[in-house]
Amino acid sequence: MNRMSRSATSMKKPEPGTLQTYASLRFSGDELEPQRLTAILNARPEVAYRKGDVFKVSRGHEVRGRTGVWVISSKGDLPSLDLNEHLDYLLGLLFPEGSEAKLNRLHELMRECNIEADAPCFWYGEHGAKPPVIREDIRDRLARIPAEIWADFDTD
Repeated sequence: MNRMSRSATSMKKPEPGTLQTYASLRFSGDELEPQRLTAILNARPEVAYRKGDVFKVSRGHEVRGRTGVWVISSKGDLPSLDLNEHLDYLLGLLFPEGSEAKLNRLHELMRECNIEADAPCFWYGEHGAKPPVIREDIRDRLARIPAEIWADFDTD
């Protein structure tokens, strides 16, 4: 008969964990032309508009864009609760292996049209959960765009 000792079946509460996470890659600039960025990145943005375009926000309100914006997000695309997997997913979509020419065309467009990029990262965890650490290789890949990481980390 197998019997487990009390120490083997600890009643210790598991470490608090992640409740929700996702990442985005956002390009913005007054001269941004969404279709040019879409053509280079070969990806469909979640949100894209030029400066001055009218677009709908939550609850159907119309707003005029103060600057041009192009955003792709992992929200709803991945079941993973690992922020690094969300960032890997986005970077893999936009810059698959051997896409140096694509990155060069992106740099040229960013210079020509004064476009900036950032990577908003959202993470929400249980009370006491430790926020994620973004891997160095991901930080390096984002720096090559260049895209500044914006961390929005919170717990219950």
